[in-house]
Amino acid sequence: MLSERFGDMTNLLCVEDAYVTTFEGRVVRSDDDRVVLDKTAFYPQGGGQVGDTGDIDGIRVVDTRRMEGMVVHLLEKSSPFSVGQTVRGRIDWDRRYKIMRLHSASHIVQYVTEEILGADCKPTSPGLVDDLKDRIDYSINEKLEPEKLRRIEERVNEIIQGGYEIQRYSDQNDPERRYWRIEPFRPMPCGGTHPRNTREIGKVNLRRGKKPGAGKERIEIVLV
Repeated sequence: MLSERFGDMTNLLCVEDAYVTTFEGRVVRSDDDRVVLDKTAFYPQGGGQVGDTGDIDGIRVVDTRRMEGMVVHLLEKSSPFSVGQTVRGRIDWDRRYKIMRLHSASHIVQYVTEEILGADCKPTSPGLVDDLKDRIDYSINEKLEPEKLRRIEERVNEIIQGGYEIQRYSDQNDPERRYWRIEPFRPMPCGGTHPRNTREIGKVNLRRGKKPGAGKERIEIVLV
C-alpha cells in the first residue's frame, strides 16, 4: 500500500486513508513516555493541525509529534513496550473527525476571503486547527466588518453544501508534497487529514478572533 514515510521508520497510514482508526504496528523505539512504530494511523502535529490522541494497547496517547524525522507517540505514562513488540493502536476518532472537518472548512474560508475581500487577503501563518476551532490570521488592510464576515460565512456554507469531492494527492516529482483541492478552485498545499466530501463538514460559524496586529484579522471557524 502506498504511504508516506518519515525518517525511514514510520509508515503514516492516515496520509493514504484518513478514515483508518485502528491498526497494528511494530515497536521500533521505546524510551520513557515516547514510542515509535513502524506504521501508525496517528497524525503528527504539523501544517497547522494538532497531533492525534488515542491509545496503544490501552495506554493513552496524549499527543503525536514529529521529532528528529520520526513520528513519536507521547504516552500518559512510561512506555511498557519493547522493541519488536506488536501493538494495536486506536485513534480518538470523534476528535480527529472534527479536526478533519474544520481543516477542510479552513481551506474553503481561504478561497472565500480572497473572493470577497480581494486577492491581497492572504493567510499570514499556517494557523492552528484542533477539535474545537480553526483560527488563521489574514492580512487585511481594513477592519473586518460584521456584514463582510457574514457574507464570507454564507458563501462558505454554500460551498460546503455543494457536495464537492475533496481531492488529496501527491506531487508527481515530490511524493511527500501533498495537495488539497475541490473543483473548481485551485489546489492548496496541505499534508493534513480531511473528509472525502464537503458535505461531511456540516455547517460552520465564523467569528473574529483577538486582533493579532495592525493590518491583520483573525478568523475563527467552529462547527455548528
